[in-house]
Amino acid sequence: MPATKTLHQAARDAIENAIEEAPDDDPIVLWWDDGGDLREIVEPVSRDLGYDFQAAERSPLELRGEAPRETTVWYVPQARTDDVDWFRDVENTGGVVEAHIGKLAARCFENDRLQAASIRTAYGDTEGGEREQVADILFEALNGEGGLPTLRSLQTQIVLGGHDDPVAFVLEYGVGNLLDETDESDKLAEIRDLLVDEGVAAVEGVTDEHTLVERTRRWAVAEWLVDEGLEKSRLDPAYQPESSSDLGISRPNLQSVLSKAERPRELAQIYLDPDARFWHDVLRTHDDPWELADCPVDASLEHELWDDWTQSFRAGDYETCASRATRRHQRLEQTYGDVAWTHVWKQALEVANLANELDTWEQRGDTDDVVALYGDVENGTWQIDNAVFNLVVSGEPETGLPEEHPATATLADMRTSLVESRYLEYLSDLGDLVVDQIEDGSPFVDQNHAHQFFAEEKEHLQSGQSVVLFIVDALRFDLAHELADSIRRDLPSLEVDENTWVGAFPSDTDFGKAALTPGSKFSFNVELDDGELVPRRNGHTITNYRREQLLKDDGWSYIMQSESEETGWGETRVAYYWNDLDKTGEGELTDFEGLFQNRIEKISRIICEKLDQGEWDRAYILADHGFVSLPRSVDIDDIYPPSEAEQVTRRWVAGEDIDEDAPGVLLDENAHLGYLDGETKISALADPIQRFRNQGLPDARFYHGGVLPQEFVLNFVTITQE
Repeated sequence: MPATKTLHQAARDAIENAIEEAPDDDPIVLWWDDGGDLREIVEPVSRDLGYDFQAAERSPLELRGEAPRETTVWYVPQARTDDVDWFRDVENTGGVVEAHIGKLAARCFENDRLQAASIRTAYGDTEGGEREQVADILFEALNGEGGLPTLRSLQTQIVLGGHDDPVAFVLEYGVGNLLDETDESDKLAEIRDLLVDEGVAAVEGVTDEHTLVERTRRWAVAEWLVDEGLEKSRLDPAYQPESSSDLGISRPNLQSVLSKAERPRELAQIYLDPDARFWHDVLRTHDDPWELADCPVDASLEHELWDDWTQSFRAGDYETCASRATRRHQRLEQTYGDVAWTHVWKQALEVANLANELDTWEQRGDTDDVVALYGDVENGTWQIDNAVFNLVVSGEPETGLPEEHPATATLADMRTSLVESRYLEYLSDLGDLVVDQIEDGSPFVDQNHAHQFFAEEKEHLQSGQSVVLFIVDALRFDLAHELADSIRRDLPSLEVDENTWVGAFPSDTDFGKAALTPGSKFSFNVELDDGELVPRRNGHTITNYRREQLLKDDGWSYIMQSESEETGWGETRVAYYWNDLDKTGEGELTDFEGLFQNRIEKISRIICEKLDQGEWDRAYILADHGFVSLPRSVDIDDIYPPSEAEQVTRRWVAGEDIDEDAPGVLLDENAHLGYLDGETKISALADPIQRFRNQGLPDARFYHGGVLPQEFVLNFVTITQE
């Protein structure tokens, strides 16, 4: 039964009744408040009634300082005492209210005064901090905001320290913080009775805290499992949830708790704890655990799901693995947020997708056209590099799980198999396709070539519109796509297009950046000069200085990201060079994937800032070359370069007398690349684990210069106003 009035209304009634019963026409009403909790109620009520109010701040004697001449409420924040003789005349001529907040609260329940006495007792029988807590609960519940509580609800709040749902409280917090050594058994019995009244039959007769909490949580997990489809007859009778008779939609108690919990990580530790497998015997014999996969509690179910998922993965059913990992990840993330269990299922999805891509990559396109096969923006096998990259960046989430979780014994092997074995096999097969295509003659003839960029785009580059070029060193195809997607998200008003281009061979910085300089597509060539391979435009060797001069002579403002002051953004044509990716990779850092991810985010912020502020008509994001990233553990095949090689690097050699027997694939005038002179020959490696013996660390994970598509197939991003 709900309360019929607020504390303020009850105080008003008490004062008015005292005045009506007082013999004096202008009486003093003496309010004794044992505990001193009611001043902020009694004072405003008194003044609203038009009466003076005086409170004893330190001693009741203060109230005798000046006799009142009209109706006044004297407030004394202490229990009534009989040894204060000078109050007797007040009691004889005025009125007396003897009520602490517990008594006043009981008066709020006019229709259930007998049962409401428990509220008075709950306050009167406590001391110190516990009494203050009860006072706060009564004041908060009976202030009228949000409606008035039922007596049952208020009694429950007093037992539970302000909480009105005993099941929800025990599911989230247990009971340890409610128990006091002096009344532990009594308080536990009160909590137990509240739980039984709420339908938790499993705790009947329980006399210890641990069992009470364990059975309540076990009961709640059972309720959720049944809600997801578990046959409740498989459960012990005491744990079989009652059928809901409420109208509308109801959901399990634990689901409601987790949807509102402020500490979901801690609750994940409770409900996915391998030491608290609530229904292990039932779940391990359930035919299909995925029928219950939307239930995110009970470690036994989690383990059954992972074991079944692992079996599907080993059977090669990667599509099923991906859909199930997605489902479980979303459910756990929705329930617990950012926890180890969520991370593991997210990586399980990445593992399944990568395994599927490695299984089916040859079905994506024409294997005789490796540029289209790899560089198709929508379906190209560049997505495999992206999947490997993301898998490495996602780390080892299973290390955050309890050791008993089966993922701690299986996920690392799956990850290692994919990124250190099957990925290498894919790279090797892809390299063979490139070699075949080059040796068949006239490769890449129908493709856009980087050294033709200024000629192909001259309509836009020389149109008088404002244009900015972002030339990013070592921006591999997949990273360029990530960058394009980031810009789409941050600046949705722009049109962002991606196009596939073929970089210059060798796919190294000197040649890649030289290719991206102003000039006719026929003016670019690569040739040997005194035993050194050099790039040229119009017969001039392209050095850093020469590249800057070519751009400035063509009307471009030249800006280097590494310079302390980046001046020149006010011009209408800007070429901005970002070299950080290549420097990071060449630094031989074992965690360069994570660093690359951060760099891409930083580049995106810079580009978006410049585009947003500069109002450019058109922008390009260009790359000079890509790169290959090897696993952390791989045996490198250091091969000897041919004796006739005049220049040797890690991934290519050059000379005039190199023949077809040289390691790798021969690039010469018969390859019809269009920029190698008749005397220059280059032998470039396609095998991902081969490197010519040369300076540099033999176990470096990052390299470029060869003929794997990751090294020379480029993604050029074009950005325009829609």
